[in-house]
Amino acid sequence: MAALLTAEASLAFHQVPVRRFERYEVAIEAMADYETELCRSASQKRARCLRVTDQDQPEEAFCLFPPGSNKPPLAIVGGMGPLAGAMAFRQACARFGNSRAVLLYQACSVPDRSTVILSGNGRESLLCRGLASRLAGAVRLSVSFVSSAVRPVRCILACNSAHYFWRILQDELNPDEAQMVSLVESSVEALRFRPCQRVLLLTTEGARAGKVFSTPLSDAGIAFAEPPHAQNLLLMRAIFEGIKSLDYRRAVELGNQFFENILEADEDYDGILAGCTEIPLIIDLLKLHGSRQVAAFLSRAKIVDPLMEALCRA
Repeated sequence: MAALLTAEASLAFHQVPVRRFERYEVAIEAMADYETELCRSASQKRARCLRVTDQDQPEEAFCLFPPGSNKPPLAIVGGMGPLAGAMAFRQACARFGNSRAVLLYQACSVPDRSTVILSGNGRESLLCRGLASRLAGAVRLSVSFVSSAVRPVRCILACNSAHYFWRILQDELNPDEAQMVSLVESSVEALRFRPCQRVLLLTTEGARAGKVFSTPLSDAGIAFAEPPHAQNLLLMRAIFEGIKSLDYRRAVELGNQFFENILEADEDYDGILAGCTEIPLIIDLLKLHGSRQVAAFLSRAKIVDPLMEALCRA
């Protein structure tokens, strides 16, 4: 796996097809078509009883280059998973319109971050440094697509679990290569200025074990709690069997079961930090298709979406 993280990366990084758009409306329509194709491909794999993974999808780049835009360009490193990356690009295009260049690089071949974190060897291990190098290469490639535009290029790494490698990633990058916008820092800042009484912290198993959010929240004095381990595994199933597999019925079924278990514990949460890019998608589905109790809870709770908070600060 270490070889996959290092030696094989450079060739793939230079063979990425690029789709270019001049108007944000066209970019948004193209992403809707892309998401439809993702769903079709995943459905075909599931019909053959095959597992759907992020790495199934090809690496691609989507570039919005509006004529006359004068704001700093924004590069998004997505693909972890592909649907969440596509949604991030759509949200950025809708937010900024034709006022700035926006680039999405779907770095789908990056190995699963939780698997590397849970290897138990720590950030200094060869495996972690290899993955950080892959992420740094993805940042460099995404920025290279807008190299002729106004500097500096802002960059968002659209995977919460990947922020476990944040310090190593910054060591890999020169300060002038990209101005990185952290999902974690953006979320903590949002909770500082719009505080909740008690936050339910939801993350992947890797981000949880790596204390990606829990340490910064504790340092900031923000009251939070994490689900029991068994419940968090149920949430992971909603992420991997549901959203990452593009099986929305399964996402609703497992996600609803997870939140019903949380509500049965009678904890008084008024906020949720959705610390995985797939979790806001699950929440949106449950607001529409979850049980009445779950939909009501998610509608009244303050949902902190790290990606949206980062877009506000980009």
